[in-house]
Amino acid sequence: MDYEEAINWLYGRQQLGIKLGLDNIKKLITEIPKPVDELPIIHVAGTNGKGSTCAFIDSILRHCGKKTGLFTSPHLISFCERIRINGIQISEKEISKRISQIKVLVEGWDEEPTFFEITTALALEYFVDEKVDVAILEVGLGGRLDSTNIVNPKVCVITPISLDHQHILGETISEIAKEKAGIIKAGVPVVSAKQKIEAKYILESKSAEIKAPLLFVNDSSGLDKISLKGKHQRENASLAIGAVKTFLPDIKDQCCVEGIGKTIWRGRFEKLTRDNESDIIIDGAHNKDGAFALVSTWIETYGNEKATVIFAAAANKDLKSMVESIAEIAAVVILTEIDATRKIADHSDISRYITKDKEIKKTKSVNEAIELAKTFKSKILIAGSLFLVGEALAILDNKSQLFEPSDQ
Repeated sequence: MDYEEAINWLYGRQQLGIKLGLDNIKKLITEIPKPVDELPIIHVAGTNGKGSTCAFIDSILRHCGKKTGLFTSPHLISFCERIRINGIQISEKEISKRISQIKVLVEGWDEEPTFFEITTALALEYFVDEKVDVAILEVGLGGRLDSTNIVNPKVCVITPISLDHQHILGETISEIAKEKAGIIKAGVPVVSAKQKIEAKYILESKSAEIKAPLLFVNDSSGLDKISLKGKHQRENASLAIGAVKTFLPDIKDQCCVEGIGKTIWRGRFEKLTRDNESDIIIDGAHNKDGAFALVSTWIETYGNEKATVIFAAAANKDLKSMVESIAEIAAVVILTEIDATRKIADHSDISRYITKDKEIKKTKSVNEAIELAKTFKSKILIAGSLFLVGEALAILDNKSQLFEPSDQ
């Protein structure tokens, strides 16, 4: 198969939905087979900030000379973003070769492996083959029954836990925290961000039960020279440093400083500047806490200046909290259709949470929304959905770039 055939077959697995559980991934890893247990792994769960924290960890380790593997999800533009060696995305040639092999392997299985199970197995075998010094794995959903939880990590990391994916993970912080805490292993150090009281109790209880040393990182002071904007990113960077120092106690502070200063993680308050055009800021704020962090960062960066906001969100999100928060910094809100496999919120459902003093426009495409936003002569903010962020970046980076929408 070529890349297009391979990736289409893989995306076709999304029709199987999300099936939490470890039986399939265990079988897949066993039959590949690769010595995944030999990989030194830093495993990262949480609600917000997982991707940024993984990126900080990866950058710090690369700056102290380690060969790193990085596995994150979802991607923004191309599937290849999910799997990287030393910051370099896996090639389409590698993807097509490895998916072709896995496709043959799983033919005839009584229970077909899902999209994310195959993606996880592909990443792990690639990291083994490339002989990485350390692999940083981001949990896809939850933790306890996520495909990545097949690994035996050296360090477990928990970013801030909040409400998201309640239909799968539970309706309360405590229920969700139990799922995230499922990555904690006996005797393996846990490094956690500052947590809400309910989540903190769950993490402390689980760690004590299985004798896993637990460290909470509460201080992000002094981290001003980081590459990603916002108080929440300083907290993510601080958590990353705590994780790396747990993994490598003798690491030099200079590696941490250089690593967090040169981290690249797209779609997180990312500013694009064009000649004679308004700045465009793109942020993947796709839940309540993400929206709050975005607004705080906007005010920290631009004060009382208002934005022309391009917005779209998945239908199952907390629209009221997200929209009311982001609308605070908007003069104009442009609601747009996006290329997504997931059900997207109707414009009418979004509009009800926007106050009447805001001008509301509607467009049929992201490209149309961007062109319309430019006519308002103010800074443009694109936010509300990672689908929107990915499609916008594909347009703004290179209008001929293939955008690969993915539901998982």
